Amino acid sequence: MLVAVMLVPWVAQGQGVTNLDAQISARTRIIESRQSTRDEQLDAQAERGVLFRKTGRFDLAIVDLTEVLRSRPQADDVLVERGMALKATQQPDAAMADFDAALRIKADNTNALRQRAAEYRARGRFAEAVRDLNRAIGVDPQDPWAVSERGLDHFSLHEYGDAIVDFSRALELTPSSAWTIAFRGAAQYQLGHYDAALADLDRAIELDAFDPWPIYIRGLVKRNAGDSQGGEADLKAALAIWPDAAAGVAKDGIR
Repeated sequence: MLVAVMLVPWVAQGQGVTNLDAQISARTRIIESRQSTRDEQLDAQAERGVLFRKTGRFDLAIVDLTEVLRSRPQADDVLVERGMALKATQQPDAAMADFDAALRIKADNTNALRQRAAEYRARGRFAEAVRDLNRAIGVDPQDPWAVSERGLDHFSLHEYGDAIVDFSRALELTPSSAWTIAFRGAAQYQLGHYDAALADLDRAIELDAFDPWPIYIRGLVKRNAGDSQGGEADLKAALAIWPDAAAGVAKDGIR
């Protein structure tokens, strides 16, 4: 199993950033040291691969993680990490193969389940994404990411009541998630619950005033609720930020 990478904060003077490069260098020293055992070197190489992925150096991540897997083919967490790097380099089939392999080794690997669900979602296979997220949430019901993402899949399946239940649960865990609030508002709108939709969309816009998606949806809600002037104002404001708002929102099945 992949040793957890401890991302130790290092604040550069005047920068306030985490120096992941310093952590990569530390792992490299362990890998290259003659004093390190083989297990220590493999742990460090796995950790360096994760750090390479986190810093966007996906090809280097794939090299490191593949090398670790040659010695540890049953390392399910390493397979998931490599799958994430492969997905980031536009290799979705190879990524899916790694997620599948990780789950054959450990069926309750929640990260593998979440990542495979995300790939199913990218392919429009929302029911399969829900299936994987059901399993992940069964293992960790306190994971707001998994609950929110399952809400998105229910939304895409036009299961708006189930979506609202998931978004509401996620908001119990992360009350200030603007996009979760916005999507719950959109689900309320789809069910014709205009007052509840407006309350959520108002709150989402308070939290992120520059996201045109909830502004556009709020415009639709107002227009359908009889506030034509307010609706047109919101639609115009959203289009000023995002000229393709109408098409983008329509892709989410909202009109």
